[in-house]
Amino acid sequence: MAPAAFRLIMRTGPNPGMVFDLTREATVLGRDVGNDIAVGDSEISRQHSRMTRTPGGFVLEDLGSTNGTFVNGERLVAPRVLNPGDIVGLGENVTLLFDSTAPEAAATVMGPSARGGAVPPARQAAPQPRAAYPPPAAAPMPVMGQQAPQAPQTPAKKSSKVWLLAGCGCLVLVLAVALIIYVLPCQWYLPITSLFGYSYCP
Repeated sequence: MAPAAFRLIMRTGPNPGMVFDLTREATVLGRDVGNDIAVGDSEISRQHSRMTRTPGGFVLEDLGSTNGTFVNGERLVAPRVLNPGDIVGLGENVTLLFDSTAPEAAATVMGPSARGGAVPPARQAAPQPRAAYPPPAAAPMPVMGQQAPQAPQTPAKKSSKVWLLAGCGCLVLVLAVALIIYVLPCQWYLPITSLFGYSYCP
């Protein structure tokens, strides 16, 4: 397996996001364009710091810079071994992330898509059809000894009874008038009938 590669990624400074691969045994950082990593910032010395590859990892040391070299916000007073994820500061304006990139290992388990087979979609239960109308509620059974509730009478039945009673009343009234005319003497009802322009005395 190939050894891990190391790099610096500029987070703040003149070129944020720029990547510097650490491929040399010793890498000098500074403002001078002749350095291995040239950073154009006025607070950085011409030869600011140096990174050296050792069996224990990359060692960072300050080269007597004016504004100092920092690791995770702490100013260096002696060489220090870097760990992946450390933040290297050059002066107050430039910070770089020390990172490692290990080669990706090949996959050891072959999935269904790698064998050429398509992954079947998850089966979903078919939705149950909904009834258009809810089923009618069952009528309550009457309790023994109690009278079953009667359905309320509709207005049509009530009106038919009223008309029937009115018709019977009219018929009784007509029969009463006829009885009076043919039974009682005409002198009793003649003054009343004369008011309507009708005078009859059998």
